[in-house]
Amino acid sequence: MRKGQTFVKVSGHELHYVKKGKGNCTVVFESGLASDHHNWTSVQDSVSKYAVTLSYDRSGMFLSEAGDTAKTNQSIANDLLQLLEKTNCPKPYIVVGHSIGAIYLRSFIASHQKDIAGIVFVEAAHPLQMKKSTPEMLASFSQPPEWAIATMVNTGLFRVALNFIQPFPEIPATHPFHHHFQDYFYKSYRAILKEAENDSLNFQDAESYPAFGNIPLIVIKGDVAKWSDGIKDPKVRAQFHQLVFDLQNDFLNLSTNSKMVKAERSGHVVQVHDSDLISKEIITLIRNPLQ
Repeated sequence: MRKGQTFVKVSGHELHYVKKGKGNCTVVFESGLASDHHNWTSVQDSVSKYAVTLSYDRSGMFLSEAGDTAKTNQSIANDLLQLLEKTNCPKPYIVVGHSIGAIYLRSFIASHQKDIAGIVFVEAAHPLQMKKSTPEMLASFSQPPEWAIATMVNTGLFRVALNFIQPFPEIPATHPFHHHFQDYFYKSYRAILKEAENDSLNFQDAESYPAFGNIPLIVIKGDVAKWSDGIKDPKVRAQFHQLVFDLQNDFLNLSTNSKMVKAERSGHVVQVHDSDLISKEIITLIRNPLQ
């Protein structure tokens, strides 16, 4: 499965990446939990007409080797830096993070602020969201234990179950996102579980990094009502909606040069319903940084 695919060795293991486009800056895509470069295909294709673009699979995800390092903000930032340097991606960087990808980027941003021309957070995870969530909220998004997932994957039951259950209800069952997840989850599930194990550590670590100064920041926010159906209690759901609203708006305080963009058609995975909106905002940064 290597024909036409590109890999580079970082920290002793190979990362798979997709590099497209030409230009004097690089747009870097960081994926959320349980996702890989495939989520950015449409956005990357559009943006690569205006700049160099780089998407990749984090260690252990999809086509990338797992490696031996822990899944921490710092190790992921180290891998990303080596990847950018070894693939000759030009500075400055515009970094784009979806969901927990925004948590992973905090270390990279803090260490390389002088090389960053813009930041785009897409339905970004907030460092305080776990601390501020109630037990009822957290329970609504809990996953099966690791042993159960491993057993289902190794016996083929997981693939069968996906024929009847949509893991991402906000995404149409016929969308390529679901097919990709179904076909390749077995390659990534160990890395996904390792990342999930370090959630608390990485969220706490992300609290320690400074704000972004005047680096342009675009915060793209979906409609939380489209992805919060797992919370059955209306009161708890309303509290969760308010928490998400507050935390997404708090991101605007990270930069003196920030703005909020609402993806009205989207839930959490904005790349599916509003990829053009993401592309438009990134291209705006490339052409004319926020004033």
